This record gives sequence, C-alpha cells and structure tokens, in this order.
Amino acid sequence: MEFSVLWKILASIVGPAIFWIGYFYYKDRRQPEPLINLLEAFLLGFLFGFFCFLTYRQLPYFGLPPGFNVVVSKGQAREIVFYALAVVGPLEELFKFLPFALFILKGRDLDEPADGVVYAASIAIGFASFENLGYLPIMSGLAFFGRAIASPLTHAIFSSIWGFFLVRAKVKGQSMILAAIFSIFLAALFHGFFNVLTVSENLRVYSALLILFLWLFLIYLLEKQARTA
Repeated sequence: MEFSVLWKILASIVGPAIFWIGYFYYKDRRQPEPLINLLEAFLLGFLFGFFCFLTYRQLPYFGLPPGFNVVVSKGQAREIVFYALAVVGPLEELFKFLPFALFILKGRDLDEPADGVVYAASIAIGFASFENLGYLPIMSGLAFFGRAIASPLTHAIFSSIWGFFLVRAKVKGQSMILAAIFSIFLAALFHGFFNVLTVSENLRVYSALLILFLWLFLIYLLEKQARTA
C-alpha cells in the first residue's frame, strides 16, 4: 500500500474519532470525564474490535458465515435479516460492552448517566476505528468518506443506549443486571435492523433516519436527566 494511501486511511480514521469523542465529551460538560480516560476507553474499544474480528473468523465452525458482507453477497433476504439481527447486532454490542463492564464500571466513578454515554461512545468509536481498517482500504469516493465519518457515530449511538441505561440503574440503585439485559438487547436490535436497512439502496435513507431518531432521543434523555439532577 502506498504511503499516501496509508496516510489517507489513517487520517480518515483518527480525524472522525477525535471529532466524535470531542462531541460526546462536550455532552458530558456538566462534570466531564478526564480526556485520558476517554482515550483509554477508545483503545479498549479498538482492542475488543480485534477480538470481535477473531470471533467472526471462528463462526464457520458453528455453521455460520464469517461476516456480514459474505451473507450480503449471496443476496438472500432471509439470511441477511437473520444474520444482522441474530449475529451482527448481538455479537458487536457484546464486544463493545465487555470492556465497559470489565474496566470502566469497576475502575471509574460513574455518577451520572452522561458518564455511561461518553465512555460507551468512546469504546464504540475505538471499535469502529478498528473495523474501518478493514473497510476503508477497499472503498473510495463518497463511500470512503461516508464510512469514515458515519461508522463511529452509528456505533456510538447504539452503545450509548446501554451506557445510559446501565449507569442510570447504577445511580438509582436499581438492578444493573436487568438494565444490562434490556439495554444490550435493545442496542443489538437497533444495530441489526440498521444493518438490514443499509443493504438496500431503497431502504438506506431509513437507516439514516433511524440514527437521527436515536441521536435525538439520546439528547432528549440526557437533557431530561440533567434537568432532573
């Protein structure tokens, strides 16, 4: 790979990552977390993105294709929907949740739902950055820049769902296990449904509307929580 192409790919990964982490950091402006902590969360997400990639490689041993693109290439609608909802959504949200549960919940003082959102988003952006290492080299033009900018945001929005509800349960003294089960299921469902919509050119616009809806709803929840606090 030429140096100029490599630089273009790295810049297209690092640039959006800095922008979106900055955005979620701003949303946590009332009691912002140290930026070094968010960098740690980003690196954890990147690492667990690699672990997720390795897991995908093992799926053929269980009779499943090793990736969503393989399923899409076959063009079978039923298989695409099943794989997106039953494999991609749950698997990727699980691998983003694991570093949050193992390192962030135990090692950080999470005293408001916005903290859960900013850490979950930072992990998700790291996850998306690793994922883009595989996608961006084979893309070009608008698809290249669209992927570079949109992928970190979409991953962050999905993971912010469990980040918000889990920390809200923690702050309120409610069951974190029930909150985790409910919110991870919800995030995985939206994640898988989003992937289904992106496959069809006719439905792709609805995938953007789905992200917009979730984004605005997340902002509403954060603002409502801030007013309550």
